[in-house]
Amino acid sequence: MPSTRFVPLLSPRQWGLAAFLGTALLASPLASMADEADETLPVITQEELARHDQPEDCWKAIHGKVYDISEYLPRHPGPPALVLHWCGQEATEAWETKGYGMPHSDAAGILLEGYLIGILEGEASADREQD
Repeated sequence: MPSTRFVPLLSPRQWGLAAFLGTALLASPLASMADEADETLPVITQEELARHDQPEDCWKAIHGKVYDISEYLPRHPGPPALVLHWCGQEATEAWETKGYGMPHSDAAGILLEGYLIGILEGEASADREQD
């Protein structure tokens, strides 16, 4: 019987990512519809964002979008102090550098989208004017 070599379609790292994300990967073809969904999200002011600065009520703005990550905080792999510092604030810098110059992974970005609750005031009009 001839030997057949199995060539995986995904690397071990990609398989790990797929397992981590589970059904979230199935939603990736829907990403093109994200801009349309953004138009239906509420606009959140800086003042409203600032009111959500506690571990049990943590909102962050990243790239003009506002996320309520309160439920995720206990599962965050990094030290709580790194994340809590950014609650109630614009946190794009923290997202892009993770405190040591490396951006968050694509998997983290997909996970983050599940916590999207609104568009930061000023960002919504700027984004819509570019369209």
